[in-house]
Amino acid sequence: MRLPTRFTSFTLALLFAGILGAAPLEIDRAAAAMSGQEASFTQRFTPKGFKTAQAETGTVVFGTLPMMRWSYVRPEQKLFVFDGTRSWFYVPGDRQVIVATVDDARRRSMPFLFLGDPARRDQHFVTREQSRGGKVVTTLQPRATSPLIRNVTVTIDPKSHRVERIDYSDRDGNQTSFAFTGYHARATSADLFRFKPPAGVQVIEE
Repeated sequence: MRLPTRFTSFTLALLFAGILGAAPLEIDRAAAAMSGQEASFTQRFTPKGFKTAQAETGTVVFGTLPMMRWSYVRPEQKLFVFDGTRSWFYVPGDRQVIVATVDDARRRSMPFLFLGDPARRDQHFVTREQSRGGKVVTTLQPRATSPLIRNVTVTIDPKSHRVERIDYSDRDGNQTSFAFTGYHARATSADLFRFKPPAGVQVIEE
């Protein structure tokens, strides 16, 4: 699946999870609050050894997690859609869409997918939370000795239970961050989280 530089996005494109129990973590509340919401995002990718980040902006719609639809606007139009099992990555400028089945190994390289999956999160990460500057900061540390993702930090506003920022680094030393603003309710349907390639577009199955 072609995600890194152009869509590092999703070593990506996913991290929504929570521990089930009598005292849920703030990340659990945040994951529940994201479903049926749309937000603007800014993604920054900083390659290892560089100080300047590559920035991209757009909007994201969250369905029942982990269903998501990421629409990139600048500097290049791109679309990443995930229905919970299959993903579509479409770049109009390339007239190409990459279709992939996201198995467990790929999920571990896409932090966002754990935000709505407490069991998988706890299987692959050690989760800790602490208050910092009026925010709740959740850190996810991989249990594996040679993980694709080295660490993940999720910053949450405890008043609104909304994720404001997600930062993570991969095993190659690249840094990726997502900042979210302007959350608002959005009607969703299953069709929104599927993608039908336009006529004449090359379809690559992975």
